Amino acid sequence: MTDEFPSTTEDAAARSDSEDTMSNPTKCVLLACGSFNPVTNMHLRMFEIARDALHRTQKFSVVKGIISPVSDGYGKKDLLPASHRCEMLKLALKSSNWINMDTWECEQSKWTETAKVLKYHQSKVDRESNMRSKPAPTKKRRKDLRNVQINSNDNDYDDMSVDDHNAINAALKKDSVSVRLLCGADLLESFGTPGLWADKDIEEIVGKYGLVCITREGSDPRKFIYESDVLSKYQENIIIVTEWIFNDISSTKIRRALRRGESVKYLLQDVVIDYIRANHLYGVEDNKYINDIIPSPVAENAVSDVQWPNSEGPSSEYEEVPRSPKRINEDPFDGPPSPKSPRHVPCMGPDLGSLVRRVRNLSTGDVSTSPSGKPMSMCYCQNPKTGYVLW
Repeated sequence: MTDEFPSTTEDAAARSDSEDTMSNPTKCVLLACGSFNPVTNMHLRMFEIARDALHRTQKFSVVKGIISPVSDGYGKKDLLPASHRCEMLKLALKSSNWINMDTWECEQSKWTETAKVLKYHQSKVDRESNMRSKPAPTKKRRKDLRNVQINSNDNDYDDMSVDDHNAINAALKKDSVSVRLLCGADLLESFGTPGLWADKDIEEIVGKYGLVCITREGSDPRKFIYESDVLSKYQENIIIVTEWIFNDISSTKIRRALRRGESVKYLLQDVVIDYIRANHLYGVEDNKYINDIIPSPVAENAVSDVQWPNSEGPSSEYEEVPRSPKRINEDPFDGPPSPKSPRHVPCMGPDLGSLVRRVRNLSTGDVSTSPSGKPMSMCYCQNPKTGYVLW
């Protein structure tokens, strides 16, 4: 018979907290900061990946996603004005019902630190949560408030035990919404670049708000966290989300492809591609192949797109003669010849002068003989490039 030991008070409390977390997940907002120059499908995909991962833990409930484009004062090379970047974001986010764009950061005259952006959005979310709170609490809510003595006077509050204070914080936390920074593994690894981030900003971002980091191929964020003292200190506040469907799309590669006139379809939203083409952004003047693959020369109506030199249209020869007789007639020799048919090539036979010289040679008896001794007549044909050759 196995002895059964009763659970300790600490174990029971931990189990109770776990069950409470499962039944009341923490509400959170995902915030992504960056240039979005331009916004790619991978930028939007990050939000979907992170939300699915957080919901699977049953500890979090993602209520909203926010994209905050950087201001023009960032001074990055090839950075488009915020007006264009924001317009492309608006177009790209039309298909999402939970991700929004916020222009507060890009409206600043100079670059704003990420920690300050998080602080602004956390304050904004807190204000929105207070405005949405019900004026009349539910019966259960009134019972919770009464049990933890929320409405007691200050003296009674000061006399509360630590457990009572924790109960008050837990009751208040049920209605709170936290803001977490959504980023890729490259941003997490940039914390280790000397002089790029202030130590106090890293501690505030990771310790106070928290990170949701999406992995990328070839990176190991867990190893990087282990090697960083600051990140190891707050590693419980860093959520690593593994992306198994790798898609190495970056704005830098998109801009390079656009400058070279290469297709970027299915890498950006179609409405974003149309906006880039209409406004001639990223060095694109008027490239009709940005949105589509270059059409085949034999495609329908492809001939109409050809620019004919020194002419308003194709020659009458190409208008009357089909490109291939097999496309019209089953018999390849029935119908007008193809422009590329050997029958259409000018004859390379002898001209009149060659015939005269041939007759003259025959009349004078100047007939060449073959190696076998038999007479062999000779004539010449005229080649426009090489002159007269033996025929």
